[in-house]
Amino acid sequence: MIDWTKYTKIAEGVARKLADEYPGIDAEDIRQQILLHVWEKRSTYEAAAYPDGQLRNNFRKIGVSYAGRERYAYIYHSAEYVYTSSEIRQLFERAFFQPELWEKAPTRDDGVSVAAGGIVVALWDLDRAYSALAPLDAAVIAKRYERGDALSPAETMRLSRAIDKIARSLNNGVVKRQNEAKAHGANNRGQTVNADFAPA
Repeated sequence: MIDWTKYTKIAEGVARKLADEYPGIDAEDIRQQILLHVWEKRSTYEAAAYPDGQLRNNFRKIGVSYAGRERYAYIYHSAEYVYTSSEIRQLFERAFFQPELWEKAPTRDDGVSVAAGGIVVALWDLDRAYSALAPLDAAVIAKRYERGDALSPAETMRLSRAIDKIARSLNNGVVKRQNEAKAHGANNRGQTVNADFAPA
């Protein structure tokens, strides 16, 4: 017999975390998708009696699959890219603090972009979002991704919040400007610098 109270509680926790990782995907939709999966596979779950840890892993796989499909559909139909926190981390880790990229883009008029893990963003847009952070938020990003220093638990939490702020800034600002440019028939002739290499 499935304990729906327990399953729902675990599904809610998984859904909240995934909603943070996938901007624009509602936690309630993820939760419902997970519970729908359990209902469809209820005979398997009843027979297996999974421990809580295994349930979380199973639910996360279902949630990631759903969120990924929804995100792809949104990008495909709207032509708007939604950056996730994990992608922003890749950009800082593999690209943003590389001096050679800034040599290629000495002024804000240069249309140089950075790419990491298949994600592309205008270098100066990323810099603008980074510069808008509170000093302590910017400092913890530099400590982790520029200097490679270990972080304390408190700094790790601050880093996570700072990365989320960057993602929101890019999603709210860059996409809006791109759409405005498309509406006016603007052509982006900027150069993209591929920084898709493993961090040192």
